[in-house]
Amino acid sequence: MKLAVLWVGKTRDRRLGALAAEYAERIERYCRLELRELRDAARDAAAEPRERAEREGRRLMKAIRPGEHLIALDERGDALGSEEFAAFLGAALEGHPAGVAMVIGGPYGLSEGLRRKSKRLISLSKMTFTHETARLIALEQIYRAFTILRGGRYHH
Repeated sequence: MKLAVLWVGKTRDRRLGALAAEYAERIERYCRLELRELRDAARDAAAEPRERAEREGRRLMKAIRPGEHLIALDERGDALGSEEFAAFLGAALEGHPAGVAMVIGGPYGLSEGLRRKSKRLISLSKMTFTHETARLIALEQIYRAFTILRGGRYHH
């Protein structure tokens, strides 16, 4: 099973970065994980937020490998409980030999084109998080999903 998590921009907060690395290490016990960190759109004062999201969306689309099943984490997506997410992720990973690519946008979110190309949109919460915090929450939920699927103790 192969899972790639793609995001835009560096994690500037070292504490969040360390926690994300810890969850990534835990996830690697269950599947082949690849974190793909892409450069964010140039901080052009003239660029509108929508244009920045579009530029970043094009970069994300280029980073998705042929055959990868695209899932986007987006505020407009379906809100799933942890057990629902676990079942969905398990089925997606088993059903796609090329792997799953899960994308997280930058501060201005995801482009419309990327949303349309995604096989599923999933929301982490009705609340708003910084994109750096969303990365950590996504990795924690992925780890939780694997423990649920394997009947592990982390979930309860």
